[in-house]
Amino acid sequence: MDGVSRVVAGLVEEFVADDPVLATVLGRREGLDALPSYSAAAMKHRVAIARRGIDTLAPFAATGVGDRPPTAEAAEAAVFLPALRRLVRSFDLRRVHETSPRYYLDRAYEALMPLMVRDLAPEDERVRALGARLRALPGLLEEARANLAPGLPRIFVENGIQMAEGLAELAGTAAREFAAGIQRAGALDAPSVTAVEALAAFREYLRERLLPASVDGCAAGRAVVEDILIYEHMLTETPEEIAAVGRTLIAESQAAMKELASAMGFADTDAAVAATRTVHPAAGDLVPAYRRAVAAARDYLVEHDLVTLAEGEELAVAATPPCLRSVLPFAAYDPPGPFAARQLGYYYVTPPPAGDAGALAAHPSASLPTTGVHEAYPGHHVQLTRANRAASPARRLAGLFEGGNLLVEGWAFYCEEMMERQGFLASPEVRLMRLNDQVWRACRVVIDAEVATGRTSFAEAVSTLAREARMDPRLAELEVRWYVESPGTPMSYLLGKREVMALSRAFGRTRSASLKTFHDALLDWGCVSPRLIAWGLGLGERPAAYAA
Repeated sequence: MDGVSRVVAGLVEEFVADDPVLATVLGRREGLDALPSYSAAAMKHRVAIARRGIDTLAPFAATGVGDRPPTAEAAEAAVFLPALRRLVRSFDLRRVHETSPRYYLDRAYEALMPLMVRDLAPEDERVRALGARLRALPGLLEEARANLAPGLPRIFVENGIQMAEGLAELAGTAAREFAAGIQRAGALDAPSVTAVEALAAFREYLRERLLPASVDGCAAGRAVVEDILIYEHMLTETPEEIAAVGRTLIAESQAAMKELASAMGFADTDAAVAATRTVHPAAGDLVPAYRRAVAAARDYLVEHDLVTLAEGEELAVAATPPCLRSVLPFAAYDPPGPFAARQLGYYYVTPPPAGDAGALAAHPSASLPTTGVHEAYPGHHVQLTRANRAASPARRLAGLFEGGNLLVEGWAFYCEEMMERQGFLASPEVRLMRLNDQVWRACRVVIDAEVATGRTSFAEAVSTLAREARMDPRLAELEVRWYVESPGTPMSYLLGKREVMALSRAFGRTRSASLKTFHDALLDWGCVSPRLIAWGLGLGERPAAYAA
């Protein structure tokens, strides 16, 4: 193990010892029955670990300024530094622990959900650990109250109220059903009641104390966006230039849709999309229909030998847990941890509310193949399970603290068009809906850059998304609600696709025209910016983030 790998491994051990929920997310067993502290002192300690890591690794990444490709140690340091900067950005620049009620609720979800669905330990141990974490939940929420203060963005408080309502389902009914399902009925009843009561009290605190004192603004701020662009995405554009890219891609995608709709015999694009959305699975067949789409995508991928799959990878397609349906209106992928022995991913599909037959239009049959490509094969599931088995600690853990999205989302979005070119997503209806999704992702670029910098309001963003992407206003609002608390992520889909395609062209010119060779070389790096991968492969300049 080289010097950088030893430093990375040591930092990870410090983070895991400090935060047992992080250990659980990573697929480790330490502290299964505990929650971390979120006191002001504990948060400062985490930032201090990250800052010390940055001070240690930054000199490695800045060595050999003229090297292209970089030395092995410079590359490995550069791979892990964004994870450390991510943590510092969250707590020092964005102050999420002081401004976001949902931050704590997301941590609670990460503490509870894996114990119910992942094979982290024997069942008896998981039940005991889950009971202990449920009993500890009131303490976590008390620390949240101490850190949160009046004057928060109204959207953030409302998001917290919605999440608390969903989490009560997880800590209540879902936890008790989990125990009963493994013949431990009643084992979690008392701690479940404790946790649900604490969540109800926290929800009322948000509603009665923080919501009346909340404010309309929800911009993360220009400093946050610029920091993300430089140190996370490793791009050189300004927020205004990023928004302009999005607008250009909206226009180009709309024009392509118009041409395709005409070829399909429709008078206009709206008519073509409306007609396509009328064909969808029945409510009872929704999840099975997604399963069939995923199986077809995997079969095609293997048959055409387009990428190497991680050894032992598995995927389960399931209905979204009720506690997450308010924040995952369509579909989402939940990956296994880097240390998990079993690489089992979950592809969640959100059924429409009972009696809301119209909501099935959000799941048109023509979109299912593309969504399966994006979330599963060869999208998120393939890329993230490959990252979990990367060759070095830095690459395996580069996405630590919910990052690396320019590659994670960019790869999945790139896969949609790539699989269309390879003949899998070939029908006009499927191509039409893929382009409509591209309009949606282009809107995300504009909204992310402009809401985060205060140039566009929340209401204007919802209106833009509903109008340009032909999205139901209710679903558009749910979308923008997560955009505002995740600056830099919504833009990463389309910008990441752009970067992956640029790297593909450079790779084809100098290395190999084989798609599989390119895909495997790309996915070997883990969850890092394509600009960094280009430098690492000797196909691009050193990113500005690593200037000496």
